[in-house]
Amino acid sequence: MFPSEAPPRTLEGFDILERLGAGAAGEVFLARSRGGKLVAIKTLARAQGDDARAAAAFVREASVCARLRHPCIVEVRAFFEEGGVTALVFEYVPGVALARVLRLCEARGVRLPDHSGWHILERVLDGLAYAHSFCDDSGKLTPIVHRDVSPSNVLLDWNGGVKIADFGIAKVLGVSPTTRLGLVKGTPGCMAPEQARGESVNERADVYAAALLAWRLATGRLPFGKHQKDEMELLRAMRHPSVPTLAAIRPDLPPLLLEAVSRALEPDPERRTIAAAELADVVRSQMDIQGGPGELRRLLELRRPALERAVKPSADADALPQTRNLTQRYEEAALAFDEQPPLDAPTYEAHALPSEVADDAADEILAPDRVSPLPPELLGNRSSSGRLRLRGPAMVLAVFVGMVLLAAAFAALMR
Repeated sequence: MFPSEAPPRTLEGFDILERLGAGAAGEVFLARSRGGKLVAIKTLARAQGDDARAAAAFVREASVCARLRHPCIVEVRAFFEEGGVTALVFEYVPGVALARVLRLCEARGVRLPDHSGWHILERVLDGLAYAHSFCDDSGKLTPIVHRDVSPSNVLLDWNGGVKIADFGIAKVLGVSPTTRLGLVKGTPGCMAPEQARGESVNERADVYAAALLAWRLATGRLPFGKHQKDEMELLRAMRHPSVPTLAAIRPDLPPLLLEAVSRALEPDPERRTIAAAELADVVRSQMDIQGGPGELRRLLELRRPALERAVKPSADADALPQTRNLTQRYEEAALAFDEQPPLDAPTYEAHALPSEVADDAADEILAPDRVSPLPPELLGNRSSSGRLRLRGPAMVLAVFVGMVLLAAAFAALMR
């Protein structure tokens, strides 16, 4: 995944600092411009033969991304070709992908607090609404569809800001060449049914993907959790989804919000009539998101060491030591998750973050309740009065032990 050869030292006036990632199609580098600003450079290898099609798609990506100017969308700074290398220069976002934060939450059995989660969703929807309502220079509506709205493509900066990354498979409706039917593109578990079936997509596919993100942020669960370990089963589940309604798991949320998310998760795109802008308005009106940026910033500050430790060391042997901790790789292999919990299982909770937390209390944030080393089925549950209340297998075991003790006492008396 990460080549061992050293990255180029310069590229069209940029000083290359570190390779952030690499794949069959190209590489991503952290670089510094002549003005001293950090940027991310996405390159495509030399285009020959069949690779010419990839190069043409890369040029289309550049033309699409260069049009977008919104605070919630990663900005394209430049596009150039040099020595057979085609490259896009993006603004650098010092932060972490939402995917890594969610994996940390899942590992600790918690979810993001509501203020942070709905703030993230509102920002994502605002960026999508802008792209969906984009007009060309003549004023003609030319909606831009992302087609890969997933946690890996939502970047959180350390100050609590949110940006959508990688419009790499974006399509300008009516401008870009028609997508080949039957070709599935997107992130498993984050696609609309029509997209998973390889059908043509429009803005409504992005709305569905954003609603899946809302469902995950609100519940702390994966919408298709029980299918994560089987790719074919996951694809089948996405094509014909049966995601439990958010109202069944979070009935405490406002009814208007629950109804809007339900409309956005309508499997039939013809009946999925709610737009990204409308869903964003519902989130703003029904949820208190004003404290979201500050809460998210404090949360990331507290968990930053754990988030940074999740990054593999750079494969670049000669990368500058001072640049190794400047960035996090935004895309990682997805982890295998457990079966999806039943509807009556408790929703993952995360306590509200205080404005100031002592160092020795930092580990308590985003940490599950203390668990006894004994198996929970042998511990039972304690009532509010502090007395032990046994249920299920624990009750059976207690009755059995009591009967054995009674029999022993009776045998002793009969002697």
